[in-house]
Amino acid sequence: MHRVLDSVRLTDGTAADIVLVEGPDSEYRQPILSLLAHKGGHWDEHLRLALDGDTDALETRWYLACLDGVPVANAMTVERHGVGILGHVYTVVEQRQRGLCKAVLTHLMEDFRARGGRALLLGTGFESVAYRIYESFGFRSLEGGFMQYLREPMDEFDADWFRLEPATICAARWEHWPLVAMLGARTDHTGLRSLAWGLRSIGNLESAYCAFMQQVRRGEAAGVVAVSETGAAVACTTMVPFQVGSTGKSLPGVWLVDAFAHSLHRYKLEAALGALPRREGKHIAFVPVTDEERAAAYAHASFLREGLLGGLLRDSGVETDVAIYGRRIGER
Repeated sequence: MHRVLDSVRLTDGTAADIVLVEGPDSEYRQPILSLLAHKGGHWDEHLRLALDGDTDALETRWYLACLDGVPVANAMTVERHGVGILGHVYTVVEQRQRGLCKAVLTHLMEDFRARGGRALLLGTGFESVAYRIYESFGFRSLEGGFMQYLREPMDEFDADWFRLEPATICAARWEHWPLVAMLGARTDHTGLRSLAWGLRSIGNLESAYCAFMQQVRRGEAAGVVAVSETGAAVACTTMVPFQVGSTGKSLPGVWLVDAFAHSLHRYKLEAALGALPRREGKHIAFVPVTDEERAAAYAHASFLREGLLGGLLRDSGVETDVAIYGRRIGER
């Protein structure tokens, strides 16, 4: 599905159409894949699935600048319940410095606000040219080049979005991508939230969750998300192959289990961990010793403390030990 939002004049007077494409869309499928072919990997898998309408309730929108019907610039959002991730901002090399990026982003932000959008996340180089462009559209740094746009003050958004209420426990799906990313963007002082995703106190999960969904589709990983009545992801647990080094090879039958939650919803970790598939093999988890609530959730899921890594985490000069928890499912 697609529609022309506007026709704009570029800096040299040339006319360009700004086109909004929402998956599924067969007409713009190949032009978008060609324009963003440089992304590759798990990004390419999401693009293909979204353009085919195979990403459950995730809302993927491409804002294109087209010259003579050919897309030459793009910005994309993935959204759910009014929060999203902005990415894939790209202009073909020979068409740069003509105002295409500004035109695309202007219409994207106007459309996002008109639809009642509340928050967007993105990642870019800190204080780069792109950083300053995003800053001009209202994005502010959360940490370095990890930026956020909010329609309302942060304290008001957080108080409403993450407010204390019941949650539904469900298997991780594409639609949870921007929701889990928003959870990861909230500061947590435990020091280690997800080892698999490299998430410590705060982090950008745009790439990590997308790659994780590729693992889920191949049957290599599993995840559970607790979604509140506001639509917020308030807790998340994952189980991925335990990988050794940077080779991509994993230990057969060994699984890394991570669990993290918003501070108001940490009591939901027990249910989220309990809903993970009980795949046969050895399950390992790493928990800062100061995080007694998470340790209790693992203990309830039959994990036992098996070791200690002294001073593994260091923040502001303070060292924190990390406990190793494990359980075995099935025959030895």
